Amino acid sequence: MIVTVYTAAEQRNGEDMKYIVRSRQVFDAVSNKPESKAILIEDKKIEKILPWDAAESEEYQAYPLKDYGDKLILPSFMDAHTHVFSGAVTASDYVCDTLGECKSQEECVEMIKAFADAHPDLKRIRGTGWFVGNWDNAPLPDKRSLDAVLPDIPVYLQCADCHSFWMNTKALEEAGIKPDPDFPNGIIGTFENGELSGLLMEPTACEPANEKFMDFTKEELLKIHRNFQKVLSSYGISAVSEMFANDYVDATYESYDLLKEIDEEEGLAAHVYAYTKLFGYTEFSPYFKMKEHYDSPHFHIAGLKGFIDGVTETYTGLLLEPYTDKPETCGEGLPLWPKEKMQQEIIAANKAGIQVRLHCIADGSVRMALDMYEESVKINGEKGLFNTIEHIENIHPADIDRFAKLRVIPSMQPYHVTLSNNDKIFRIGAERCKYEWPVRTIHRAGGEIAIGTDFPVVTIDPFKTIYAAVTRRDDAGNVVCHNPWETLEMAEALKAYTTGAAKVYHADKEMGTLEEGKLANLIVLSDNLFEIPTEQIEDTKVVVNIFEGKEIYAV
Repeated sequence: MIVTVYTAAEQRNGEDMKYIVRSRQVFDAVSNKPESKAILIEDKKIEKILPWDAAESEEYQAYPLKDYGDKLILPSFMDAHTHVFSGAVTASDYVCDTLGECKSQEECVEMIKAFADAHPDLKRIRGTGWFVGNWDNAPLPDKRSLDAVLPDIPVYLQCADCHSFWMNTKALEEAGIKPDPDFPNGIIGTFENGELSGLLMEPTACEPANEKFMDFTKEELLKIHRNFQKVLSSYGISAVSEMFANDYVDATYESYDLLKEIDEEEGLAAHVYAYTKLFGYTEFSPYFKMKEHYDSPHFHIAGLKGFIDGVTETYTGLLLEPYTDKPETCGEGLPLWPKEKMQQEIIAANKAGIQVRLHCIADGSVRMALDMYEESVKINGEKGLFNTIEHIENIHPADIDRFAKLRVIPSMQPYHVTLSNNDKIFRIGAERCKYEWPVRTIHRAGGEIAIGTDFPVVTIDPFKTIYAAVTRRDDAGNVVCHNPWETLEMAEALKAYTTGAAKVYHADKEMGTLEEGKLANLIVLSDNLFEIPTEQIEDTKVVVNIFEGKEIYAV
């Protein structure tokens, strides 16, 4: 097998010409099934959609033809929710990204020790993917197990959900972590005697650890991001996001400068949409300044991000009613920002024409977000914006219809169902689990679903997400949820991965479907997702990736 991955510079410098691609199986993401079509491409865009046999006609026979027979052609995937910067690092050789395979704290420690032994030149040991929900309801980890095997080098292990860090003593010292800090949205773990446990939870608490996790030289980071562009090309992904909600500080500018530099010098292989910090602002001149500064063909400052809650695994998800296994709380330290302030900030942002995206895991935070969006619409009108709610791991049934009514997009990650591995039954009980990740129910109620991965929380491989969306099963084929009826049809899943995500990015006039006048972003697959058995979906590969009219990847 020969794989060709072109740099954007190489494909840009190629000859611009009209050419036709065709197949007996073209899914345009407008219809609900593939059809025989030909697509005339010129100068980055789709000029015409033609009958399959138009290439033989006198009008078009002079144009080069790429005939893909019966292979499925569809719009490139647009991942509605990713963390590009941490994801690119996670996909590099600097990080042990296999901790998600571990079924216990002990297995994690063994794996990270092996990684450290295999990389003796690293000044820090980084790992990601551990998830206590896969540890048979075991307690949260602490520094002692890491100190026992790696006492002399800082160890930073990011939880799969990116809401916690597990560290050893050396890392706590390097990052300057102190007990009992004065901040509203984060938890620093301690033992009963007040000593640091090595566990940090939620954004503010994790920030010092994340800074060390992301600490590389510029040369290292350029290498990391260039490699990640090749990863995106191979998966046929034409749009991703940076959802960390960065503040307007020098470190953010330094990070964003890297992508702008690559885009201007070589061209990014996918559009990147960055969402900056919502909370703490009702005046957005820093946002518009940053937006203007980073105006480039494929890197965009696209809106604002806020976190209402955390995750239910550590009791930082905001529930309407108490936790089943911890009835004294509806969520620890929540909401992460005062509701009155959030409401003012959302209203101000929408008034300024800025989209808002809110992280909401549990039914309490979902309702709070919908209430605040509803208030914003009452005051501002709709403004043509698509505000979003991210994740929606459970919802109260009374709120299902509100997405369509408020034009709020539910941005969801079907593969997360497999990550939790039935953990939610312990936390929220059987009745609420009937409404966990309710992607089908919200969609059938009129909500326009967008799906993505939340990479690096889970793999960025779109075929694993599609498989989870249409089956509600894990990689081994096991049902891992308590509402297996929440499946999508294949056409629904693909539209959510293309047109739905395009709406999230306010790019639906340029991308997301194969229609005349839109960018020629399309992929050819090894298998027809509409015909193969579901168990083969995860084995499907992209064989050709055409980005803005140019072939950037081919097998």
